[in-house]
Amino acid sequence: MFDESSRLRFKYLIVLYRPNFLDHARLGLIISKKHLKHAVDRNLLRRIIRESFRAVLSSLQSVDIIVITRGSSVEMDKQHLRQDADELWKKLAG
Repeated sequence: MFDESSRLRFKYLIVLYRPNFLDHARLGLIISKKHLKHAVDRNLLRRIIRESFRAVLSSLQSVDIIVITRGSSVEMDKQHLRQDADELWKKLAG
């Protein structure tokens, strides 16, 4: 996946994606302890991304997606993170 994928970069996220041969999209999350020390923060990030993914799942093509946190996620704000996630799904759907 890491070698054969396309990339998108956002303020808080790096996204790797490539087509799959299934009839639905799949999501993987890589959230580093190095960037977010507290489990509460990592879990919040997971919930926000998964929630936004489920909202647009039917509009996405058959694609495998890996979302990786960036160093700037330390200063993340729920609203800005959700905006990044929504922008990500728009780019992948379009």
